[in-house]
Amino acid sequence: MVGRARGLVSTGIAFLCGVASGSLVASTPTSGPPAQTYKGLEITVSRIERATNVSLQDCPPGGNIVRGVIRPNEENEFATVSIDIKVLPSFEPVRLDKPVLIGEDGETYKTAQAFGDFGQDPSYTCTFAFRVAKGAKVTRFAIEEATFDLATLTE
Repeated sequence: MVGRARGLVSTGIAFLCGVASGSLVASTPTSGPPAQTYKGLEITVSRIERATNVSLQDCPPGGNIVRGVIRPNEENEFATVSIDIKVLPSFEPVRLDKPVLIGEDGETYKTAQAFGDFGQDPSYTCTFAFRVAKGAKVTRFAIEEATFDLATLTE
């Protein structure tokens, strides 16, 4: 009887581990918008989040340590968009405009952050912060003509 009970416990644990593994796969976030190549840079939008305290570092990240903070009673929050950039062999130094975030209502949100010079590193991860109304639905992220649909990302 004891051996059978151990067997049932082992089977139960294996089943639970399988269920847990399956739920981890099921809860993996959907992928973001497809990467775009723009002016010799492969750009992928990887994440969008809401925050009240953010870094305002430029891209690529450098020595700028300025932070943005939303006061407790403000009607705004930050929508932060993280992007991954790969510098392709075809890249030639170019000045990029600051990115913008576009709301569902067509409103354009600007950032204080800017693109700097892409050095010798082959890739960068940058996060841009936009001050938006609390709960505002944002639908697109744009760097000049390169536009990314944010519908596939969850906030």
